[in-house]
Amino acid sequence: MDLEFCAWARDWSDRLGPALERAVAAVAGQLPADDVVGVGIATDADATSIVAFAHSRQHLDEMTAGEPEFAIDAKWHLGEWDMGIVGVEGIDDPLEPIRAEAERAKRRLTGSGTGPVAVPDLREFRRTVWDSISQALTDSVARGFFEQWPNAVRVFLPLDADVPEGDIAQWNAALNDRAGTAEFREFLQIDPVRGGGTPSATP
Repeated sequence: MDLEFCAWARDWSDRLGPALERAVAAVAGQLPADDVVGVGIATDADATSIVAFAHSRQHLDEMTAGEPEFAIDAKWHLGEWDMGIVGVEGIDDPLEPIRAEAERAKRRLTGSGTGPVAVPDLREFRRTVWDSISQALTDSVARGFFEQWPNAVRVFLPLDADVPEGDIAQWNAALNDRAGTAEFREFLQIDPVRGGGTPSATP
């Protein structure tokens, strides 16, 4: 990874955290706080489409009643949630400039992205973006940002990406309490942590 990209990543990370918080607050703010049962951030496989989601209690209850065998997926899988802000009339998306900036950075790092030489650089780009999002959300947890939605699980999930479950568990390790973390690992089909340890994975 070149020095210019490393400098961009450090600078971008400073703007990322506040933008993620504003986006989560915007989407979750469509409901009373007690009716929000999930808040989170998802990306696409290229890590350039960064989107905030929330999950309403009504939608979770309907999904769980309809397919109780998939209750854990309904709770933790951002792709099953019902609330976003991309394209919602009257709601500005704070992540729009973040997405545009990530796309420009990806093009600079990978060039056209069509040749085999670009593949390792794309992997580095995606890892940088995902690590930055995870750290930003972890910092938000430490500041108590998510406590305004007391019933909501917190999730970061790259969708449709070839990412090991262990990496996803690591990115989410600090976002929920111990019971929530164990349930998230169950959702990922990772064996629960034994002996009360902290979930970890080797990147």
